[in-house]
Amino acid sequence: MLHSYPRARWALHSILLLAPLGAAQAQAPVITSVIPMANARAAARTSPVTVSFSQPLTAASAGALKVFSAQRGGLRSRGTTPAVVSGNTLSFAPTAYDFRPGETVQYTVTTAAASAGGPLTQGRVGQFTAATGGSGRGDFVLPSTPLNATVGSPKSIAVGDVDGDGDLDLVTTHYSNSIGVLRNDGSGAFTRSSLVGVGNATSSVSSLVLGDLDGDGDLDFAAANRETGTISVRLNDGTGTFSAPGTGPEVAVGLEPASLALGDVDRDGDLDLLCANAGSNSVSIRLNNGTAAFAAATAPDIAVGNGPYGLTVGDIDGDGDLDVLTANRNEGTASVRLNDGSGGFTAPPSNANPAVVFAPTSVALGDIDGDGDLDLLNASTNTNAGNYGVSIRLNDGLGSFTSPPTIPNTVTLSGISTTGLVTSDVDGDGDLDLLAIQGNAGFPNQYGLLCVRLNNGQGSFTAPTTNPDPAMGALPSGIAVGDVDGDGDVDVMVTNGSSNTVAVRLNGGTTLATAPGRPAATTFTLFPNPAHGAATLTGAAPHAPLTVLDALGRVRLTATADAAGAARLALPVGLPAGVYLVRSGGQVRRLAVE
Repeated sequence: MLHSYPRARWALHSILLLAPLGAAQAQAPVITSVIPMANARAAARTSPVTVSFSQPLTAASAGALKVFSAQRGGLRSRGTTPAVVSGNTLSFAPTAYDFRPGETVQYTVTTAAASAGGPLTQGRVGQFTAATGGSGRGDFVLPSTPLNATVGSPKSIAVGDVDGDGDLDLVTTHYSNSIGVLRNDGSGAFTRSSLVGVGNATSSVSSLVLGDLDGDGDLDFAAANRETGTISVRLNDGTGTFSAPGTGPEVAVGLEPASLALGDVDRDGDLDLLCANAGSNSVSIRLNNGTAAFAAATAPDIAVGNGPYGLTVGDIDGDGDLDVLTANRNEGTASVRLNDGSGGFTAPPSNANPAVVFAPTSVALGDIDGDGDLDLLNASTNTNAGNYGVSIRLNDGLGSFTSPPTIPNTVTLSGISTTGLVTSDVDGDGDLDLLAIQGNAGFPNQYGLLCVRLNNGQGSFTAPTTNPDPAMGALPSGIAVGDVDGDGDVDVMVTNGSSNTVAVRLNGGTTLATAPGRPAATTFTLFPNPAHGAATLTGAAPHAPLTVLDALGRVRLTATADAAGAARLALPVGLPAGVYLVRSGGQVRRLAVE
């Protein structure tokens, strides 16, 4: 069965992007495609970021493409490796070194992109996830030299190459006013090198983010100080030594800041700072001037639900800017706030605070069902409600999240009180799996668990048959993922507050940790290709959902394969000629339309 999606908002957006509205706008370039597509969950690590336009660009447009790595190099499109203009395209290739396995890469196309007729009228922001490889299949084991005691009850954790030597280091917060820097020897063994003071003597750090705040090509950090209601900004000198900037080292936010996020919310080419304030039921928006000086936006604090302990950003409605979502512990909801493109956020007219799991503090976004948009996951921290799972809410493409009709809406976990949640492709099959940190019986004094749940490619998560819940230390709270031993797959690091340790678990499985009931791998084909009017798909999994997306990642069709894994894709009348992507499970094929 085939369904067309003439959604009003996407239809208007398509007109704005792909067709001139009048003579006055006819000379300005418009973006016609971005590759990798928005929200791609397994983009090739060597793949260039390529933006195509309706007209040839001026040479000065090279500075309009900003590409930010979350784990190595910060602003990549700078210095000796800038973006390149070639006719109608603007691109950045990671030639100096690849994107890191499993990392989130953010990009901005600013209005500095111009043709002879004038500048781009509206910038565009997006992100994608770099593919994982290696031999790891979601079986997390101790490294040969495990990391032991750290300092002062570690809480939050971030991973990134802070000293510029090519491997991923760790940065941790503590139940004190300090940040620990732990340097990697390249094999996944870490040594604490320094402590960085933040806040004041009365403050403890509740959250930490790494990112290139001043655009100089290394990773800086921002840390939330719970008691003082401030964010400490510390800049990297490129060697992993952090110091306060000369102006604005402490940024005022709301009461009890609990969670931080970075993203270019005003589309000007730098990373802005967002903070969820658990004590004032708000999210503070602080805009970057490009030098790591942060000022309040026009609407500096946006109202959200009660007790927002979790925060994330992503383009959930497909309009080319970053929206905001929070996990509201005190009311069991997630707040959705949509961006107007300039960093102003408002609640959508419907489903602004969808119900999720009981007492959530963790929130994550990821395309878990492979349809090109970002879905919503929340985890419970309540130890008495008997509901300890992770809720799944699927996106309709416009930023409205509802319970899935054909897969479980809650992922069952083994322990209690989930304190950390991430999505990442841990088994190398091209979809996003689920990792959750949980306490166990006797929490917080007994040891916790890392719950590994594998995705079947369609958003249904099950425990692997081997090592589904490896043990962590006592009072686990923070989780980060990254390839710390350099073998191409994603490893896991967890802070254990009562054990005073960071648990490093390398992705060391040598065979696929298969989830029960996981469909066998299939390879589908399209014919004819190029197509005109219709194409026939064969070789998909029986009854698998199929999605056709345009080059900007917008859903144009959905279909369902029959019992033999086949479907006829009747293309909508008036669909513009070009290259489209057909997705089934973790596989994507290109379809040329004439």
